[in-house]
Order: sequence, then structure tokens, then C-alpha cells
Amino acid sequence: MKYQITFIIFLISLITETGYAQRKSIYLLDDFTQGVVLMKNGAKTNALLNYDGSNRKMKFKQQDEIMILTNTQAIDTVFIASHKFIPYSRNFLEVVEMPNGNLYINWSLRELYKGRQGAYGYANQSTTTTSINTSFYNKGYYKVENPDIMEEINDNDYWFFRTDKPVKFRNEKSLLKLFPGKEELIRIYIKEHNINMKNPEQVIELSNYCMGL
Repeated sequence: MKYQITFIIFLISLITETGYAQRKSIYLLDDFTQGVVLMKNGAKTNALLNYDGSNRKMKFKQQDEIMILTNTQAIDTVFIASHKFIPYSRNFLEVVEMPNGNLYINWSLRELYKGRQGAYGYANQSTTTTSINTSFYNKGYYKVENPDIMEEINDNDYWFFRTDKPVKFRNEKSLLKLFPGKEELIRIYIKEHNINMKNPEQVIELSNYCMGL
């Protein structure tokens, strides 16, 4: 493990989390998980990794210290458990391999204030706010920070690559623009399957359908 840590430090410039101005971290996975960083020169190293979806940073845990992977131009792919990420610009995109092509998720997570916990554990607030689970991992992001109740939601962008150029969408309107002549078929699919564009799992299913048209 000592060799692996030394190796990755030499290959990639790392900065500590405490030395970087950022929002509160919201991670995709429950904990830092054993993964592999594949470099463009073919070198590989194992590390404890997690993706911070609020700051859009790939992070690496060394003992009790959390660091941020930078110099992403040297990285080819990051594998964490069953998840695959590629660097793009200064961020990472998660690659979702579908039967009809690949979808790339540019995760953007944030917390939503739900109210304060009442005597029976319910959120009390004067206005109603609707939000959804952030992830297709079947993972509940809802948590209680007594006495405040917070929920983590997403503002993801979803990308395709056409002739090596990215096209992206965030909602139904922007998705329809990517498939001219197929708009009515897509609208019917969305209605029949009750697609929520804030639910990543449903967006993946919809994207696979669209790419198969």
C-alpha cells in the first residue's frame, strides 16, 4: 500500500481538501472505495477513491487525509467498484454503458433544506418543496441532521458524444432538441413511463431508448 500511495503521488498532483475552497462534500458512494486509476501511459495504481458530486472533484483518501486528484490530463480512466469515470476539462464524467450507446453523467449534487424536525420526526416548514433521490445506485441520500432535515438532490447534465463532440441535456426540452424528427416518439415514451428528469435511473432508461431510435 505504501508503494501504491507513493506511486500515485508521483504520477498525479494532489492537493489536500483543507487547502481548497469548496462547498460541503456530497459523495456518490457511501465511503471511499478501493478503485483503480489508469494513466494515459498505461500505468495503473490502486487507491481509496470517491467522487465528490457537489464540487465535481475526484478524491483520494490516504490514511485520514483526503486529497483531490488534479492534473487530470494525465488520467485515462478511474474505476471505482462498478463505476467508471473519465476526465473531461477539469471535471470527471461517469460513463454509463448502455445497449444503444454510452451516456456520460456530469454529476452536480446539492443539499435542499426540508425544514426542522418536529416532535414526531417529521419536517415542519411553511412551504412544500418536492425533491427526489439523487442517484440510480438504489442508495437513499435522505438524512437527518438534527434538528434540521436536509435532502440531497441533483442538477446533473447528461452528455452524448457525436463525432467526438459533446452534446448535452438537462431536461426534456433540451433532450428533444438532440433528436429532431423523433420528438413525438420521445414525448410518448416519457408519458407512458412516467419519466422524471431528476431521477438519474429513469434518465438512463430514456437515453437508451432515444439512442435506439
